[in-house]
Amino acid sequence: MLSIAGLATSVTLALSALSPVQAAGEIDQIVKRGELRIGYVPSPPGTTKDPISGEVTGFYVDAARTIAEQMGVKPVFVETTWANFVAGLQSNQFDMSIAATFATVRRAMAVEFTKPLLYLGSVAVVRKDDTRFSSVQDMNKESIRIAVVQGTAAEDWVRRTIPKARLVSLGGGNLTAGFMEVAAGRADASFEDGFTAGRFVEQQPSTKVLFADKPVFFLPVAWTVKRGNNELQSVLNIGLENLLISGQWDGLVGKHLQGGRYVDQPNLREFPVVAK
Repeated sequence: MLSIAGLATSVTLALSALSPVQAAGEIDQIVKRGELRIGYVPSPPGTTKDPISGEVTGFYVDAARTIAEQMGVKPVFVETTWANFVAGLQSNQFDMSIAATFATVRRAMAVEFTKPLLYLGSVAVVRKDDTRFSSVQDMNKESIRIAVVQGTAAEDWVRRTIPKARLVSLGGGNLTAGFMEVAAGRADASFEDGFTAGRFVEQQPSTKVLFADKPVFFLPVAWTVKRGNNELQSVLNIGLENLLISGQWDGLVGKHLQGGRYVDQPNLREFPVVAK
């Protein structure tokens, strides 16, 4: 039987093997640093970066700022991409990511998700005069080019579901990049969430949305933290739950999205957030 002294020695050795973050506690480290480092991918209206001033705005940004304030720390925003946000979490470049991330099994093997913030279905965008596709399987041909943004759930879905098509994988954080390839005639189709697709088609009348009545997949959208970072995950879940049940979340979203349309003029966003 292990003596009390031996047990104490074993515990000390075990603690010394932990990283400083693990030993001290994730939240303790954030509080001690005085900063909550927040990864984001520019994707209006949830996150928007002003190209001139560099200011980051959006309802995800507002919500993250609110939670950081309640934690008593300063929010620090770190730009990343859809392809790199997981690596950014794993390498401790930032503590959390507010990129609007589809919660998939594949991603859940690498990160921890917060509670769902909303649910979105994904659709296809093709040229308006293209009548070739009455189903997804009509695209499953070697002659068909499908453009998607690298690192997105759409890219993973296309690889698994339409394996014969030629995949055009695009870097960066712009979710409309694949749609622009379609509009320019460099791709036959592109997949992304219905909200982003609808906004793009409104601005590009040469394109149209397919499968809007029955999205190709429908998934929860959430924030993420590093796998195993359950302390911060728990804090974020409480913060998000409070915003959602109080009605403050609706107010934050309403500042940037009114009547289903993105509000791109800051002066039109200024109205009080009233909890229900």
